[in-house]
Amino acid sequence: MINTIKQFWSPGTSNHPLGGRRRIALCNQVGIFACLATLPYQLFYYFYDFTVYCGVFFANLIFMTLYLSVLLLNYLRRHNTASHVLLINTCTQLFVVTFFIGTEAGVNLFYFTLASILIFLYQRLRIRTYTAIMAAFGVQYGLTHRLFTAETVMAPVPSPWRDVMYGVSVTGALTLSGIFLYLLRQQIDHVEGELTLNNRYLEMLSNTDPLTGLANRRALDVALEREWARLARRQLALSVIMFDVDHFKPFNDHYGHDGGDRCLQQIARTAKGMISRASDLLARYGGEEFAVVLPDTDEAGARLLAEQLCTGIEALEIPNVALGTGGVVTISVGVSTIRHVTSDLPEYGGDHLLKCADEALYQAKSNGRNQVVYRAHDNMPIETPPPRKDHQPTP
Repeated sequence: MINTIKQFWSPGTSNHPLGGRRRIALCNQVGIFACLATLPYQLFYYFYDFTVYCGVFFANLIFMTLYLSVLLLNYLRRHNTASHVLLINTCTQLFVVTFFIGTEAGVNLFYFTLASILIFLYQRLRIRTYTAIMAAFGVQYGLTHRLFTAETVMAPVPSPWRDVMYGVSVTGALTLSGIFLYLLRQQIDHVEGELTLNNRYLEMLSNTDPLTGLANRRALDVALEREWARLARRQLALSVIMFDVDHFKPFNDHYGHDGGDRCLQQIARTAKGMISRASDLLARYGGEEFAVVLPDTDEAGARLLAEQLCTGIEALEIPNVALGTGGVVTISVGVSTIRHVTSDLPEYGGDHLLKCADEALYQAKSNGRNQVVYRAHDNMPIETPPPRKDHQPTP
């Protein structure tokens, strides 16, 4: 039901940014509700004494037509014109109707309703323009009170209908203000919800490697920093595994970049399937190199997972004919673990543990590849190992 009603003020809102859709929808809503708010007055003019009120009756027909034209203008993508027509038409109607029936009917109270939503009708409304329009509302409201009294107007509303119409005007002005503000609140909540989802999506993209779908280097650094802080508080073991695809450059040269990408994706899927705990993080460190952060994991647990990774990747039997007949893709793995924090550890942080694992990985490469090497964490600075010959990033 609500969605069906919303269709009435949706013309022209598609293919626009969030703020634009809200502004256009509000413009349509004002046009529709202003037209509906005029109907009770029209019924009174027609049935009470059409001869006396025919002038204001026909004037309102013109105003109602212009209100409905706002929806057409928005549908035709003439949004600024629609806002201008709506504003001018509303101000003119309130002034003209008050000219006919006087201020005692309270029609000019709708100036306050229009003033409460004016700022939302325009995009980037300048403060000077906004102040000028609000001042114009005040001037018109003051002029109607001064000029259009029961003694000077053409068709004053007699008592007790005058009091009834004033009550209807007060109720209508307050009701419309409440409706518009409620609808605006709903639209703003919807926009905020969409922005939240978009921000989460962008955050996910910024922390995700596009090729493998794993966490990227940025997410790895954040996880290491977080787990290092937890380690300082809880004094539990923290392990890091780094592994690298052996002979990846000749593989990439032989099978091409597409083949290299498919190989990395298959390795990423397999490695991800071996990591069962939600607290563990598998990340693509760069090129064909990967890293695993293992909170609350000691040396034995890290070694076990490293061996499983090594044998599991080899068991995939991804052909690498660049190594000769029967050659398959393998990985070399480096592992490092820290069990407790000492006073000088914060100087290095989790990055030092990562370098320990990287040094162990370099040793595994030097020892002949397709194996696991463990290097215990210490408090001494580690020099970055020289680049490995087969370490070539995939474009």
